[in-house]
Amino acid sequence: MGQAETILSLFKQNEERAFKLLFETYHDTLLLFANQMLDDPEAAKDVVQNCFVDFWVHRRFANLPNGLEQYIFQSVKHAALNHLRGEKRRKKYYIAAKEDEQENLNADETEWNDEALYKALNELPEERRKIFLMICLEGMKYQEVAEKLQISINTVKKQMGRSFKFLREKLQKNIFITLFLLWTKCRKKM
Repeated sequence: MGQAETILSLFKQNEERAFKLLFETYHDTLLLFANQMLDDPEAAKDVVQNCFVDFWVHRRFANLPNGLEQYIFQSVKHAALNHLRGEKRRKKYYIAAKEDEQENLNADETEWNDEALYKALNELPEERRKIFLMICLEGMKYQEVAEKLQISINTVKKQMGRSFKFLREKLQKNIFITLFLLWTKCRKKM
């Protein structure tokens, strides 16, 4: 009996031990596999972790007609491809939003002051900044952020409102408008 079959049979006896063995057996290999596709170690960690969580939460081990190894590698492959598509989509929206805004501003108002924006973002409290970046840069929905951080969706909404208020007060008008337009355009297309 191979390692995959051993793990699947162990799921029938002790799910926690089986999952631990599954993780110990495949985690590093899956991480290398995902990183090879993404060329981003942090994104690869997230993809693999999410696949393990999905496997456990949705009890995928209960029905694997093509076997464990094929399932987990396919799962990571599809998750990595989805991540790449999401990144491509976010970059496309970002570029389109920035181009649209620049067309509407005068030539001397079009300077995107990255330094001022980063400085203002770094002045946000850590949790608020984390929520803001997950939504605005990673394109996550409020509900996804709430679930990932294990907080209520109302807390996410409140923190986003406070972030925008702070940034509006802190940034020059054209920088804040560009940031806000980018955010609203991305939210509409997601």
